[in-house]
Amino acid sequence: MGNYYLAEVSGLDSMQVQPRNICTLSSSCISKPREAILVDNLCVTSFTLVCIRSGNIKITTESKQIIECEAPGMIVLEKEQTVSVLLEDINGHLSFEVLEVPHNILMSTYELLTENLQAIPTGVINHPRVVYTEDFPARREVFDSLKNKLICQDKQHSPGEFKSDSIDSGLVPNSLLFVLSFFIRHPVAAGMLSRSIKMSVKDKVYSIIYAEPERQWKLADVSSMIFMSASTLKRKLAVEGTTFSELYLTARMNLATKLLRAGKHSVSTVAVLCGYDSVSYFIYCFKKRFNITPSAFMRSINH
Repeated sequence: MGNYYLAEVSGLDSMQVQPRNICTLSSSCISKPREAILVDNLCVTSFTLVCIRSGNIKITTESKQIIECEAPGMIVLEKEQTVSVLLEDINGHLSFEVLEVPHNILMSTYELLTENLQAIPTGVINHPRVVYTEDFPARREVFDSLKNKLICQDKQHSPGEFKSDSIDSGLVPNSLLFVLSFFIRHPVAAGMLSRSIKMSVKDKVYSIIYAEPERQWKLADVSSMIFMSASTLKRKLAVEGTTFSELYLTARMNLATKLLRAGKHSVSTVAVLCGYDSVSYFIYCFKKRFNITPSAFMRSINH
């Protein structure tokens, strides 16, 4: 069975790696002995689940705490935080899957859970925002089924949303509820879920851009879609600690990592799909963001 550890961390402040999205690591599988890998500044943009099948993962939070997660088990991460991740193989094996939960599915599941969750003030920030739960029967099978359904929908819809009229729409929240059955017993579950279901202005902007990354978006285009003036949108994003240009880049780069990880497209094709006219500029932006070239990233994931 897996184990849960929480400890203070020191000595990691000096690590300087460009920010990247947590889903950059999705579907990774290492099947040969190798050194432990430290990936710093991973941005968690959605309520995220990490299913660990073999190996060991250590997550360092913004509050300098460590969550050590030994396979088999699952990690639950609250959205809107930055973490560092140390990946370690055991007997030469490391395998895990990452699932970003769509906002409306999380909302539906939260409504099913409301009466049963332990009430904890949602504004408290000293509670852990990362929780590890041990494995239990059928969890992996349901997790895989849930991920496959969401992947199929993600190909046709923007991130953070699930088609409500889908034949599986009623099954998905219940599948997520089953996967989270151990997590919801944790005393911080209510706070993590309630904070993650809140839809901020930057969430809306990110989703709009991500849905059409090939479009040459302007601030005025997006502001009109959410019924704001350009100046109001700019001000609201500043209050939330970001900018339109940063969200624009983040949406494109996050899509790029997913496409490269799938290994079905060349770097040139990915550049076009992400809205870049110049492949060389796409490569420059990707390397600046992730400290690795697109081709090297694709090789490391699809080995």
